[in-house]
Amino acid sequence: MEYTPLRASVGDLDPHGLRRSLLRDAVFLRLLDNVLRGEYRRGQRLRLDTLASDMRVSRTPVREALVTLESLQLLTVQRYVGVVISQWSVEQMVERVRIARTMLADPPSSTPATDDRFDTACLRGCWTEAGAFVELGAWYLRRRGSSVSAEWVLSQRIVLDMFFTDDVALANGIDAAVDRRRRVELVERAAEAAQRDALDDCAAALLDLAATLIGLPGRFRTVVPA
Repeated sequence: MEYTPLRASVGDLDPHGLRRSLLRDAVFLRLLDNVLRGEYRRGQRLRLDTLASDMRVSRTPVREALVTLESLQLLTVQRYVGVVISQWSVEQMVERVRIARTMLADPPSSTPATDDRFDTACLRGCWTEAGAFVELGAWYLRRRGSSVSAEWVLSQRIVLDMFFTDDVALANGIDAAVDRRRRVELVERAAEAAQRDALDDCAAALLDLAATLIGLPGRFRTVVPA
């Protein structure tokens, strides 16, 4: 198969006419983008009312989005204090990939293996090779009977996918164009193997892809202050 990442970026939020679920998701993406770009500084305190006012939405979708961001350890919501942006780092983002790579290298068996065929449609919404890595990795782990690990890997999809987009990566001093062709080739190799249900070949390509993602931040173009 030929894989083409979307290279999408988060646009301006227009809350008018959106269903509640879509509005919540749009607010979440805007907040995540602001956190990963450094628009919200690490350790910065924010008020729920201010966030809602800035986005021209009610408090409800903001509150719902904050719950997900807190589960991703990008902020904390403290009573009487408000929203506090976590002291996250590029290394912590890379560590998410390392953990996923460890699971793929030695899948812990927790449930019966599935016989699900790989559906390439899951890659169409991926912005980057990191997103494709998560989707393929989660499928592989389910096929190996590691559903718990698959769920954890899949929970990292949005944060890793957005972090490795060109503009967010650059905001963190990373040139995401480095080795892109290599990463795309590895995604295509893993997807082709998955379509053949060649699990060992798929895993080998995914492990190589993880290694390239882990090494990417070592090729900083600029030094970005914390």
